[in-house]
Amino acid sequence: MPPPRIAANSSPLMTHSRITIRHVIAVIALAMTTTSLFAEGVCLDTSIEAHDCAIETTLNDRLWLINTRSIPTCACRVNLDDPDLKVSRLGCNGSTCQSTKEEYLSELGSDRPVVVYVHGYRFKHCEAIERGLFVYQKTLRRRAGCGPIDWVIWSWPSDCDSFITKDVREKAKFADAQALYLSWLIREQLRRSVATKLIGYSLGGRVITGSLHALAGGRLGGRTLPGETIQHAGVDVGLVAPAIEEDWLAAGQYHGKAISNMENFTVLFNQRDAVLKRYWLLDKVRGAVALGLGRMQSIVPTVDNQAIQLRALDFSRAIGITHDELDYYQSRFDAGKEMARLISDVQMVSR
Repeated sequence: MPPPRIAANSSPLMTHSRITIRHVIAVIALAMTTTSLFAEGVCLDTSIEAHDCAIETTLNDRLWLINTRSIPTCACRVNLDDPDLKVSRLGCNGSTCQSTKEEYLSELGSDRPVVVYVHGYRFKHCEAIERGLFVYQKTLRRRAGCGPIDWVIWSWPSDCDSFITKDVREKAKFADAQALYLSWLIREQLRRSVATKLIGYSLGGRVITGSLHALAGGRLGGRTLPGETIQHAGVDVGLVAPAIEEDWLAAGQYHGKAISNMENFTVLFNQRDAVLKRYWLLDKVRGAVALGLGRMQSIVPTVDNQAIQLRALDFSRAIGITHDELDYYQSRFDAGKEMARLISDVQMVSR
C-alpha cells in the first residue's frame, strides 16, 4: 500500500495527541456501521427463478465459479506462473460440478464475452455464490435477446475472522494477491481473443482495478505479473461503491496503469455512503477519500491521453447512506440495467 501521508507542517506527536479521541470514536463508528451493513449468518433468498433459468437456457450462457480461498493470500507468496485456481461449473440454482482451469480456458471463444464478477468484503464462499447469481439474475433480465456470455463468479477469502476494523484492513491487503491472480486469468483470456468484462463491488473493485494495473506491468505488493504485459486491452469495467482511493487510478499512482486497459468504465457511487466516508481508516491515511463517494477527477484522460468512456451515476437519492450492494440493484435506479448495458456493449454515455 502507498505510505501514509503526513502534512509538511505537522508534528507527528502533535497530530497523534489531537486525533486520538476522534480516532477511537471513528473506529467504533466504523465497526458499528460495517457490522450492521455486512451482518453474517442469514442467507438471503436470491436464487434465480424458473423464468430466469429459462432465459439463461435461451441465451445459452455458461456459469462458472473460480475459488481462490485455498491458495496464498499474500502477494509475496502467490504463484503467478501457474496459479492453482479451483474451477467449477455452476447451475443457475447454485449447484456446482468440479472442473479445471484448463477445461475452462479450452471452452472460451471469441463468439462470447467473459464477465467476471468479484464480490466485496465479508462474504463466505456460499454467500459469494449466492450474491454472484443474484447480480447475474439482475443483469439477465435486461439482456433478453442479446448473445450468450460466460459468467464467472470470483470467490475470494473475504469472510470476517477477527475484530472487524483489523479484519477489513487485512482483507484489503488480500486484494493485491487477488488482483495478481485475476490479471493472470485475464491475460489467458485475451490470448484467446476473448472479450473480458469485469463487475465488482466495494473491495472487489480494488481487486479489479489492481488486476488491470498488473496486466499493464504495474507492481502490487512488491510483485509484477511475469511474462508479457498488455495495454489497450479494451476491458469494460463496472464498479459498485468501489473501495479504492480517489487518486489511485491517476498516472503514477497505486493502480495508475489500470485505465490504460479500460474501454468503457461504469461507476455507481453514493456520495452519502456512511461506510466510505470513513474510508481513510482502511489504510490509515488521513484525508484519503474513496472513489465510491463519486470523486472521478483522476480517471480521465488515460495515461497516454486516450480517453475512455466513463459513465458515473450517483445513487444517493435512491439508497440514502447505505453501502449495501443489494440496495443498488433493488433501487429504482437499477444497477442491473447499467451492468447489462455494459455487458451488451450498448454505447456508453459520460455523465
